[in-house]
Amino acid sequence: MVRGETGRLLDEFPYVRVGDGSRPLVILPGATDPLFDGNYSRIAVRLLGRYYHRFTDDYTVYVISRPRGLEAGKTIRDMADDYARVLEEEIGATTVWGISMGGCIAQQLAVEHPSVVEELVLGVTGTRLAEDARARVDEMRRLAYDHDWQSIRAAIAAGMFTDWRRLIYPSMTASVGRFTLPKPAAPSDAWISIEALLDYDGRRSVGGIRAPTLVIGGENDPFFPLGILEETAEAIPDAELHAIPGARHGAFHTHKPTFEGRIQAFLDG
Repeated sequence: MVRGETGRLLDEFPYVRVGDGSRPLVILPGATDPLFDGNYSRIAVRLLGRYYHRFTDDYTVYVISRPRGLEAGKTIRDMADDYARVLEEEIGATTVWGISMGGCIAQQLAVEHPSVVEELVLGVTGTRLAEDARARVDEMRRLAYDHDWQSIRAAIAAGMFTDWRRLIYPSMTASVGRFTLPKPAAPSDAWISIEALLDYDGRRSVGGIRAPTLVIGGENDPFFPLGILEETAEAIPDAELHAIPGARHGAFHTHKPTFEGRIQAFLDG
């Protein structure tokens, strides 16, 4: 069984740690992170241990959430500064794997705090949202103002899957999820996070990234499609690009063996 623990780093950042490998691997979650209260249950720890089992022999894997109760106007760069403090004081230099919005934060972390990022994986993310996605994400911001968490989850689920789940998950999330899924500890964290994502444009800054970088995502991702993946990889010196044909924003889940296998090859290489 993969060993795991949970708690709060620096008394602020909810986290799960799984595995006992010799190298740390820090995962920064996406825009849905504020949609739960930040308390990881024992079951969640076990599930994450199984989910990331491919990495837990070689790595000690940390999934680190943002603090609850974000200040109004918090930016992606501000969030990167916060994570830098965690790494400097708790973990040290590490491999950073950012997922979606977490990947935007990871980019700025590598730009502004290069000493704590040894390798960088940018999963289903890019230097900016696709123009075609901005109206959809702005609608999620409006839903957050209305505390309509189920509709936000449904909208994200609709952009993630390519199979039967694309038809089933959004409706299940919006109906049954209303009674079963967790709710934010601080509702404002949801719209503050979405506003930070809408405002983010890293095209002028990511040229300063010096860590070896893998950009990986789905060709048909509605939020960060192939053109954005290519733009991001071209802007980062010597970055590798791996786009998964047919995959959408949930490529890390729907194409998990391919997605994780490519990351593992990058890290081993």
